[in-house]
Amino acid sequence: MILTMEKFVILKTPKYGVEKNSIGIVEKVINDKKLNVFFIGKKIKFDVTKDDFDFIDVTKTGKPYKNKICNICHILKKDFVDFEINQTDARGRKTTRPSCRSCRKNLGGITLKSNERKRMLESKPTGLFNCPICEKTSIPNVTAKLVIDHNHENGKARAWLCDSCNTGLGRFKEDTNFLQNAIDFLKKHKQTN
Repeated sequence: MILTMEKFVILKTPKYGVEKNSIGIVEKVINDKKLNVFFIGKKIKFDVTKDDFDFIDVTKTGKPYKNKICNICHILKKDFVDFEINQTDARGRKTTRPSCRSCRKNLGGITLKSNERKRMLESKPTGLFNCPICEKTSIPNVTAKLVIDHNHENGKARAWLCDSCNTGLGRFKEDTNFLQNAIDFLKKHKQTN
């Protein structure tokens, strides 16, 4: 068997702290029985023998297949079992979150404290609302869903935001470095006339 580069493998047994079913990419073919593999979730590279892995077609995971690769730990898991339902499309088809239940536990941080929720509900926007981030004017819960944004490190409320901006902050993990990377990226690729 001749192995080629750019192939994905799945680990059959735990090794060096990398869990069973972890996905890796072949970095180097050592011989026909040994590979050097980078395991994506743990960001670790080591040699595996033919008995340690199977090749996997990663394009045959996720919707509509029964197994899915978590976008954080990069372990192949059962869809709709190890992944929570995220949304339902117009045809009633369910979609699961990209991160498995185990990884999502580590993402959430501290939830909004109940006294903070109560305080914010006393000043719930009515009439017109201007989102402090995107500056979009909306009619609360008619033309935009409003949510209480909070600090996931201490559970304290920050402000009311439109749902889109709140989701955006979450996508950037509320990390100013990631947000700065996005700003730098946009500046770099800004089209000039």
